[in-house]
Amino acid sequence: MEKRVQFGLAVAAAVLSFVGSWSAAARDTQRHLLSPDEAQRWRAVGSLRVAGQPSCTAALISDVEAITAAHCVVDRASGLRVDPEYLALVLGQRADGFAAVRKVVAVAFLPGFLSTEPVTGLAELSSDLALLRLSGSVSAQEATPFEVADWPEPIDAMVDIVGYERGGSKTATIRQGCLSIDTWDGVTTVTCDLITGLSGSPVVLSQSPDSPLRLVASVSARGIGVGYVVTIAPHLAELRALIAKPYGAHGGAPRQ
Repeated sequence: MEKRVQFGLAVAAAVLSFVGSWSAAARDTQRHLLSPDEAQRWRAVGSLRVAGQPSCTAALISDVEAITAAHCVVDRASGLRVDPEYLALVLGQRADGFAAVRKVVAVAFLPGFLSTEPVTGLAELSSDLALLRLSGSVSAQEATPFEVADWPEPIDAMVDIVGYERGGSKTATIRQGCLSIDTWDGVTTVTCDLITGLSGSPVVLSQSPDSPLRLVASVSARGIGVGYVVTIAPHLAELRALIAKPYGAHGGAPRQ
């Protein structure tokens, strides 16, 4: 994945404590390319492009907003945020087309996001969210935004993850039946093997095909046989307030 950070020893120890118990569960997770019917339901999932190249995944949460991982919209070499003019979101992309394309006109980061510092604990991953404002409204005919919901109690919920694996098919993949196994400071561990391109992918509560898609988290990083996802609902109001401010005014801007 595009994550520039490396886990410290304390985090590694926490990850290893789960591997024996949950590696089998991760292998049992169902993963496949979205079928044409499934793709219609998941059109709010988009391939995030940086300078025209696939980078990460993002999820539509209103007709003009999308959510992704903050590290997806930061230049890894310099640690500076990518100018929105180089960002675009391709919603519902498949090998034979897409649902909609919008440019990005503004980005907001949480104040706790560190773009250049190494991560030494899971608490620092909890700020790995970015809100994208799109250049124009996405119509209901193009894609239906996700409903952002709180993570349910108890913590051991089943979730599905849909995203665009870099270097693979242009069609998104879905991982079904991932189990959430623990949480620290807004970061939840799920039993899914994640690969490059899935940063920013929506984490949705597993429900029947007729139920609304309830978005609870965004993919941030991967561990050994597990993934780390960041809850969205507690941060959404702050991100929306930050993106309304002039460029450079909000504290979530990466360090320069």
